[in-house]
This record gives sequence, structure tokens and C-alpha cells, in this order.
Amino acid sequence: MAKCPPIILTPFFQLRDEDAVEQRMYVAGFADEAGEAWGTLIPLDAKMVEQAVLGHQTFTVWCNSDGRIQPQPNSDDLYEELLEKGQLKETPLDELVAEAIEQGKNEPNDDILDMFETLHDRLVRAQGMVVDEIARRRR
Repeated sequence: MAKCPPIILTPFFQLRDEDAVEQRMYVAGFADEAGEAWGTLIPLDAKMVEQAVLGHQTFTVWCNSDGRIQPQPNSDDLYEELLEKGQLKETPLDELVAEAIEQGKNEPNDDILDMFETLHDRLVRAQGMVVDEIARRRR
């Protein structure tokens, strides 16, 4: 009797509907070498999965020299992978400030005025640092 070659199954974890705008479910299971799923797919709630995965990951914020801000996970491997997939959205600093102002427009002055003044002070300090660096590099 001829021996059948072994079937090699690899675990996988993916979005259930990769084209959906808002992800609600992931699935986990096993796939053969051709990528075909074998057995039962395990549905997993997206919120539960994201909390479990991201709950163990720390993100910081990176400011590029041209004023674009982006999230940056502390793991270099995860950073490279997310960057390659285009999942680390960059946002210009001025757009972030405009969004902060827009969100605070309807807040009472007692609640928001101090925050806007702090934002202003930080932007003035940041502007001064950039002016100093430009002057240093032009010398």
C-alpha cells in the first residue's frame, strides 16, 4: 500500500470580510499549502480581538521633519509591517490642529479656553524650535 504524502496545515487569522468598511469579525483556522481552509473556521468578534492584540502593544507618536504625524508601535517589526501595508496613516500637524479647533468649537469657554491657550503656547514653542533649527542649518 502506497503511503500518502502528509498534508501540511498552517494556522491563519484574517478578517472575515476584507472589503468591508467596518470590520466586525475575524476568522481563525487552518489552511493547506494552496491556501485552502480546512475544517471549521472559528469566528472571533473584532472588538475582542483588537483589545487582546492591541492591549499588549504600546504606540507612540512620530513627527516627521515636514510636520506629518503618525502612530508608531514600539515594536520595530510591527512598525515595518504596518508601514508596508499602509496602515500607519500620516496626518499633517495643521490638520490635527484644525480638527482640535473644530471639535472644541461648541464647548463652553470655561471648559475649552485654557486648553486652546495651552495648545497655542505649545505651538509657539514648537515654532521657535523649528526657526532655531532652520537658522542653525543655514549658518
